[in-house]
Amino acid sequence: MTKVVSIEVPEGLDEKDVKLAVAIEAFRRGLISAGKAAELAGLPLQAFIEELRKRNMPAYRYDDEEAMRELKVGAS
Repeated sequence: MTKVVSIEVPEGLDEKDVKLAVAIEAFRRGLISAGKAAELAGLPLQAFIEELRKRNMPAYRYDDEEAMRELKVGAS
């Protein structure tokens, strides 16, 4: 389900900036995946991940145990 929202933004911001901000916030809150956030922002996944890195935000939410489990599964 999608929703169309109309907002006023300060001079200097455009639709791309707003889409990216919304995508990052939705991702940060855990509402959508990184892939869905990239799609919402209109960016390839790698470019969205780079935007997260610029903001010191992790692209994936793994604790150490989960990360090790994923690495073991990927190595098999």
